[in-house]
Amino acid sequence: MVITVDQQQDIGKAISRAAQYVRSADVLLIAAGAGMGVDAGIPDYYGGIHIAHPRLAEIGLSLYDLSNHALFERNSALAWGHWTTRQREYMNTTPHVGYHILHTWNKCNKRNVRVITTNLDHHFVRTGFSLDSIFEMHGSMYDAQCMHGCGVNPWPLDIENMPSVDLDTMLLLEPPPRCIQCGGLARVCTQLAVDDHWNAPHVEVARMRHETFFHELSAEQALTVLEIGCGTVMNKVRTEAARIVAEHRIRGGRAIHIRINSYQANIDQHEDNISLPLGALEALRKINQLVTN
Repeated sequence: MVITVDQQQDIGKAISRAAQYVRSADVLLIAAGAGMGVDAGIPDYYGGIHIAHPRLAEIGLSLYDLSNHALFERNSALAWGHWTTRQREYMNTTPHVGYHILHTWNKCNKRNVRVITTNLDHHFVRTGFSLDSIFEMHGSMYDAQCMHGCGVNPWPLDIENMPSVDLDTMLLLEPPPRCIQCGGLARVCTQLAVDDHWNAPHVEVARMRHETFFHELSAEQALTVLEIGCGTVMNKVRTEAARIVAEHRIRGGRAIHIRINSYQANIDQHEDNISLPLGALEALRKINQLVTN
């Protein structure tokens, strides 16, 4: 994307305003979508499955085929082959500097920092954010759940000792995980794109904690929502960020909404809305230079 001189000047002013509102925030909500992980090497699916998972695209699978409870029922070896490969790829990916910048802001005693994300990489946890400050809206692909509803709670997977995957067929080479209670089939405990069987009571606890915190936010508290890399196709985080901003404004509080997005940075016209058409890491570095000065 070519940026003109006038656009660069506008972006510079927007960066300055964003830094001002990060510094002055009593509550900073980080709303992170797939674009947050791109600078760490994690695909955001903007380019389609042939870029994110080329071998699976060659086999003829779509994103909805992969993120589908039915695949675990029809072909558990393929479903687990895909998810095991993703688990290992994500665990071998290092969170980029932007996460550490956000964690530095989190350590300021003045502001309360919260995180909502649909990302499955656990990078906020790995960077040092406390679990009670994070709402992972889609759960975790590092946990498993029973597919037969036997009543057992989700349990952590032993990722390092998961079976190998044939990278030509994408099939798991040994039997897939079984339920730790009934011995039946198991699946990853993340909300799939096509999914009426997700069982994640721990995610419900996190959701209630998140909603209660923002519902009880005082109008006197200055809120800044930093929305990073949230697209419009899978728009759950983008929608939730806008809802929280609107709710705080309705109660009479001031809510700053900063949208960082390389492709879809457009935001409704409002004096407290800021658009930054940049990648996550570039934007966070530029803001941080002014926050720390």
